Amino acid sequence: MKIVLFFFLGLFLSCNALATTNAGTNQKWYGPFTINKIARYYDGAHRMTVHVKETPNTTCSVTNEEKKASYHYADNSDFSMQMFSVLATAQAQNKKVMLLLDHGCAANYGLNVHGVEILSD
Repeated sequence: MKIVLFFFLGLFLSCNALATTNAGTNQKWYGPFTINKIARYYDGAHRMTVHVKETPNTTCSVTNEEKKASYHYADNSDFSMQMFSVLATAQAQNKKVMLLLDHGCAANYGLNVHGVEILSD
């Protein structure tokens, strides 16, 4: 009986380890990715762009072919700076990440980044 109890407890704990962070409407988590490079700049909007080593499998050809996604906002730089900081931390620690991307495929920038999840080893 103890073996069965330990089996179900272990199964329950392993399922919890595979839980994912919720995504918003029209958003989906992609990855895991290794960050190749990130950039934070202004080109008429506050922008953050992330390039990954692995080829994404999304609905956006720019993201898939150029292995990149970005975030831009014309009036507020806070979120793009926060995303840049989190991604720079993950890159510095050589951690894989999951990227929360929406469905809007920009011609020059790919899918829009709405979140990042740093994965542990």
